Amino acid sequence: MSVSEADDLFLRLAAVKAAIDKKSAAHKKRIADLEAAHKEQIQAELDEKEALEKELGSYILANPGRFVKPRNHQVGSVGSYGITTDPAYVQISDKEAFIRFALENGYEDLYRTEHTPDKVSAMRRLMDKEPIPGAILVPAGDVAKFSFKKGYAEQLESVG
Repeated sequence: MSVSEADDLFLRLAAVKAAIDKKSAAHKKRIADLEAAHKEQIQAELDEKEALEKELGSYILANPGRFVKPRNHQVGSVGSYGITTDPAYVQISDKEAFIRFALENGYEDLYRTEHTPDKVSAMRRLMDKEPIPGAILVPAGDVAKFSFKKGYAEQLESVG
């Protein structure tokens, strides 16, 4: 294959990639437009739902005596409303402040350390012929590489 033929192949590859990118961008835009339109269409219902839930929740909590036995009130075959007892839980509003406090006070039980593979150390061991399950050493070597500059698709349109 000549350099000219390779250049032609690369330009064909760029054209196909540009077509894929263009169609993918259009697809993502359509999805985003549909999501926005859907949210706009149901916004009134979402607002009403939130207001009704708040009003019914206020009624329930203002009248706990009505939800003793049973703890919920059935409404035909539609469903029920009532009181449940949620367990206590912690809500973290400032993760950085929380972690800083735990570290400053030596409270190691308040956080978890995430384990991530150290590829540099793994490479040393693998190069020393030590087998590591789940890891392989990919030796250095030449590989084919393709890269496209920003705005390459517009350049193709002016060439072709």
